[in-house]
Amino acid sequence: MSQLNEELIKIVNVSMPFPAEVIAAYSRLGMVFTSGELAREAKIPRSTAKFYVRKMLEMRMISKVPYKKKYQKYANAKNFSDWLIDLIKLAIRPLEEKE
Repeated sequence: MSQLNEELIKIVNVSMPFPAEVIAAYSRLGMVFTSGELAREAKIPRSTAKFYVRKMLEMRMISKVPYKKKYQKYANAKNFSDWLIDLIKLAIRPLEEKE
């Protein structure tokens, strides 16, 4: 990996709520997934994946599938960047415009 990529990954890890490997794994997951699938894709322990899944639930990135140990991405948030763009449009820009 080049020096530039390593620096960018450090910035992502510091500035985002999830580490770079979780962000990349999220985009590779299907629309319905388990915390175990996130753990495998991101190459992280299952307990860590469960922590990040709970965080995603709190942030409304995903929803729980009723009566199953599965989670579902929202239709307009197949990737982390899609979710982030929506957050910027719906929350951050209106906050900035109030100033």
